[in-house]
Amino acid sequence: MTTAGTDTRGMLGPARLEPLDGLRGTAALIVVSFHVLHYVTLSDSARSLWLASPLGVLVNGTAAVHLFFLLSGYVLSLTLARDLGPPGLARYYVRRVFRIQPPYMAAVVFAWVASIGYARLGSHSLTAVLGCIHIPSPLLPRALAFPSAAFGQLSVGWSLYVELAVSAVFPLIFWSGRRVHALVPVLASLGSLFLLTPFPAGMGFLIFALDFALGTLLYLERDRAERWCGRLPTAGVALLGVAVVVLWQLPHTVSVLQTGTTPFDPGHTRLELLSMGFGCALLLVGALHLPAWRRLFSSRPAVFFGRISYSLYLVHLTLLLLWFCRMAHAQTPLWTAVPLFVGLLAVSTAVALAGFHFVELPSIRAGRALIRAGEVLTRRRAVIDEP
Repeated sequence: MTTAGTDTRGMLGPARLEPLDGLRGTAALIVVSFHVLHYVTLSDSARSLWLASPLGVLVNGTAAVHLFFLLSGYVLSLTLARDLGPPGLARYYVRRVFRIQPPYMAAVVFAWVASIGYARLGSHSLTAVLGCIHIPSPLLPRALAFPSAAFGQLSVGWSLYVELAVSAVFPLIFWSGRRVHALVPVLASLGSLFLLTPFPAGMGFLIFALDFALGTLLYLERDRAERWCGRLPTAGVALLGVAVVVLWQLPHTVSVLQTGTTPFDPGHTRLELLSMGFGCALLLVGALHLPAWRRLFSSRPAVFFGRISYSLYLVHLTLLLLWFCRMAHAQTPLWTAVPLFVGLLAVSTAVALAGFHFVELPSIRAGRALIRAGEVLTRRRAVIDEP
């Protein structure tokens, strides 16, 4: 998801749910291609030009993570809309912890076991070499305690920290949007970006609050967005697609024009946060409310990858590193990028399916069981306390 989406089956009809899954699956595939691009032998200038071009949308992993966050904001708003009282909040927090934490822990253990015997390959780029990490066993319990990059063992885990941390304050974001005005969370996020950054230590996750706030806005204003999209002419639909590509690519393009290179991590500049955040918002609007876009993101392949996207996101880089740090003893030329992507995707999909069925679904069921047990206990106490 999300990198870690909420289970929304039963909340929306299938026709409304599938585009969300499709967007999540598309984002996961973009992240996989993004990592493959950074593990092939390519000059910095060539990689920068690729990322800054319109084709860069296919490998823009940074924008894809923004899309994960925005989708979380939309789906969490849908969840909280049903019940924002104390019992509903308790259920919300239990669901979030069980949705994110157990799969994260399984992914860290998987990465730790897979990394035994990694070799540091000095002939490759710094980015690639830094990925060849096997943390000491005494650090493993600390890595499992809370979602994070796990001391470098699971570098994609940083986004799960953001998911869980923002989830903790998200009820306030949603409440302010529903009770005051839908724009309030967005304006508050923009104000914090320009007035409070850099954020105090431990509060850096608020950098991404804008994505979640935009997701809330689009949920609260979904009827207005539906009417707006219904009035769009064909040319307007095409312009919306162009706007999405431009906003996704703008930070990379500006970086290339200014410095001649695109960094591996754009550094979460304000330009990136604003441009990619609003680009993701337009993409979600189109996927939900434009028939042609809705059909595209409701296609079987997109929905399939969407439903396993969390596990796919968690395991694909570990599998790429397993190949790279233990088997790739030579340079990896550009022409191998496509077969490397296909092979990585095939293996990652198989592992992700196992993770989905044997970790994600049992974790979701365990969370529901805990909620039911708490509700039964509450009812029993209420009966006992009756005069």
